[in-house]
Amino acid sequence: MQPRGIAVTGLHVAYVDTAMAAGVDAPKADPRDVPVAALDGIETGAHEVLADDITLWVKSQLSADLAALYAQLKK
Repeated sequence: MQPRGIAVTGLHVAYVDTAMAAGVDAPKADPRDVPVAALDGIETGAHEVLADDITLWVKSQLSADLAALYAQLKK
């Protein structure tokens, strides 16, 4: 149990299909799915929630060479 019953859960998401991301040509998460994922994570006591496929992929590549994340760095 955390002091004073306080817990923090990090929520990570790339693009969400909203007006703010209308000009982005990339996969976007459904705005209804993000709070569901967040609440599921909080309920299970997760330290972080990865709410979409892009974020899951980025997390999986964090220990890789930077060129794995940034194609422009490949020679």
